[in-house]
Amino acid sequence: TTLFMPSMESLPCYTSSPPPFYSERVNEGEEVLAATRVYQTPTGSFTARCHCGDLVVTVKEQNEDIEIPLYHQRGLILGTFSHKDTENFLQVNLKVEGKLKLNVFGKNSASVSIKLVDESYELWSKKRDGAKCPGAIDFATVLPSTFKEGNTEFPLPPSHKISLAGLPGLYSECSYAMKVSMLVRSPLWNRTRTFSVPFKYWPRERPSMPLISYTSVPPGCELFRETIKTAPEVWVEKSATLHTRPSLKLDPIEVQFFVPSERKFGLADKIPFHVQLTGSESSLLKLYSHLLTEQSSSSSALPVRPRMFNPDSERFLSLNVTLNRQVCVDVRNQAVWRNFVIGEGRVHPLPPHFETDSNTQKPSGRTGYLDVVGDIKCSPEVEHGSFDVGRDFLLLQIAPVIPSDNAKSPFFPLKIAIPISLVSESWSETVII
Repeated sequence: TTLFMPSMESLPCYTSSPPPFYSERVNEGEEVLAATRVYQTPTGSFTARCHCGDLVVTVKEQNEDIEIPLYHQRGLILGTFSHKDTENFLQVNLKVEGKLKLNVFGKNSASVSIKLVDESYELWSKKRDGAKCPGAIDFATVLPSTFKEGNTEFPLPPSHKISLAGLPGLYSECSYAMKVSMLVRSPLWNRTRTFSVPFKYWPRERPSMPLISYTSVPPGCELFRETIKTAPEVWVEKSATLHTRPSLKLDPIEVQFFVPSERKFGLADKIPFHVQLTGSESSLLKLYSHLLTEQSSSSSALPVRPRMFNPDSERFLSLNVTLNRQVCVDVRNQAVWRNFVIGEGRVHPLPPHFETDSNTQKPSGRTGYLDVVGDIKCSPEVEHGSFDVGRDFLLLQIAPVIPSDNAKSPFFPLKIAIPISLVSESWSETVII
């Protein structure tokens, strides 16, 4: 068998061409299908000084004018330790600590402390490095994103401090700090000096899709009506029945609560919602006559605040939407959970599709509906999103303003809860290079 190898002269000639031009900027006629958002590292620094003035810890890659260093998941702890007099130093160590303290109060009070991070690093040692300790030592370490309890791994919780009094009550505090310790030679015995620099840990996350908003519909159009037919997948619905007192012989009202289907929102997001009540016009008129809200004058759904409550008024029922956080603490098989409000919605009914003056027209038995629109935003005091200890949900309630008015209400109280997740960032299409 003969293997034929062509000579170089018999091969065709190829001319090299320059590679095509690529740019991160979108040209006319192009669109971005997917992009990775790059976190822009801060360029400032944070400096902590010991009260004695001879020890300084400088933490880099921080925002300017901060009160305490801030790190996100897998954050790089980068900085410099410096001391005016290191003549008698024997060893310098850096320790990164994270602790979670949980307490429950009541009949059987209990507490527990969990180590989340416990990592130590030797920055300098006379035995290892010899000579004199330098006046400045750089350090760098990466913060872990998880911790282990037994054989189970959990995400590192954000820095927080939650205290809810009462019986039972609960307390949850998660704190982080970096500690520089110096072993110093003394005439009688060696002593250890420790300087602690607390920092905050806030994991970053953002929704996977943009939040539906009024900017996506034509001016003057109601958001829900404009999108429910063309893009029903952008809403998620939960329904329940508003029952009436048997003595009134009124039909029940079906209540549908709609929120954006993403159900993951940034702390600064304004979350739209829609409530539709469907039933006989007689039942709707009875409900409407007792609602403690003022109707919007137009379909543009501008916010309208409830009027001042008068205990003697016939309008003693409230339809409200709140953003709630449920905190659960489990200590030695004693679980305590509490709910508290972290945001209040702006609720404004649209004009009803039936006559609301019972003196001019008797309501028929026909089916009608009443629409309520609004939006809700997390309180600015809330610093972190949802995590294992705290779960969030939107809550629609139809009930008397004063619980003691339940007996005179023609309707039984109603609650509809939809779980959501709050994250640190809002959705953004901006790509940071």
